[in-house]
Amino acid sequence: MGHPDFPPHLTDKQLAAQVLETLEFFPNATGGVERRWGDLTFSACEAFDCWFVIRGPFRTARELWPPYEVRIPSKVAPVEVMATIYRLWAEVYRGVEPPDAYLLWGKEWLDYQREVKALVPPRPALWAEREFLRHCLTYIERLHDWIEADYEIRLAQVPGQLRIQAKDAEVFCPARGTWPGEVVVSAKDLFRRLPKRFTGSAVVLQIEGDKLIVESRLIPAKWNDDSAVSQPGNQLADP
Repeated sequence: MGHPDFPPHLTDKQLAAQVLETLEFFPNATGGVERRWGDLTFSACEAFDCWFVIRGPFRTARELWPPYEVRIPSKVAPVEVMATIYRLWAEVYRGVEPPDAYLLWGKEWLDYQREVKALVPPRPALWAEREFLRHCLTYIERLHDWIEADYEIRLAQVPGQLRIQAKDAEVFCPARGTWPGEVVVSAKDLFRRLPKRFTGSAVVLQIEGDKLIVESRLIPAKWNDDSAVSQPGNQLADP
């Protein structure tokens, strides 16, 4: 992946006051510090356990930018401050190349972060039709009593649908999204934690670590990737 080789002195955390001094901010009459990039003034002032960076007001013949402030930590990497200032500067000077090395480093840091983020796979998520999902889950719950004996419920995606399996039952619910594998949950955990009512026309199901998230409700789960979907899983122990 092509990205700049950022030197350690730009990526190591430092006191914000020291970082601003490195960026050639100078004391102003209000007790803070400031500097200009072209006709645009940036100032900074210290607050409780943080600093605020403020882009001053700016006007052109067609547009007006009011003052805008951003909070930064009291300890921060110089390149992160450069990126913050570049972002605020570029909102005004759209399509203009950075005029100095500080803003250029900031731009390259933002580009690098976007490249890194693109490498992180999205969290598996499905949007299931609310009424169908409630009907499917109610059917399974009535068919197999989970209070007397717990059992596995398996959720997987097939084209355009969410497949829900429990013992000898298999039901399908209209759904869209990305779910490259299978989730296995305890029926007892699922039905005890499900919300009484679903909000919205679609119910969002997501996987994060060892949890299935259904409308913010966290349910213990086991995730099998595509290679394991067709293999029998370990049976849940009865309580």
